[in-house]
Amino acid sequence: MGMFQRFVSKATLNDDDFAEDEDYFEDGEEYAEPEGTDTDVSPIRAVAPAVDIARIVTAKPASFADVRGFAEKFRSGLPVILNLAAADDAARHRIVDFATGLCFGLHGDLNKISGEVILMTPHSVHLESQRPDGDSL
Repeated sequence: MGMFQRFVSKATLNDDDFAEDEDYFEDGEEYAEPEGTDTDVSPIRAVAPAVDIARIVTAKPASFADVRGFAEKFRSGLPVILNLAAADDAARHRIVDFATGLCFGLHGDLNKISGEVILMTPHSVHLESQRPDGDSL
């Protein structure tokens, strides 16, 4: 018998494996759950979100040193509005690069609202855009 066949014969259950179990119960006796065990299955229920998505954080970073505050809020699952009006061009580029990487790493989205305002939405928040006539895009 080859090595593979020996492995298969050891890994599969044969009727001989159950022969010992047949003698375990008396004739006519059936298996019963031990007392004190609960065999009822609880229904599936929705889990409440851990984060209150009705909150939106507004951040006005003036330099790259200010990114930690909004990054921790976004990491906890809150949408963040970044107002970059107070940052100079070099800081603005660094902050936007950081925000882009943060959104990518946490599966969120980065949306440009205006030239100086960016909206960061976590993966749990869906942003719906609408046209001026009220139709969804």
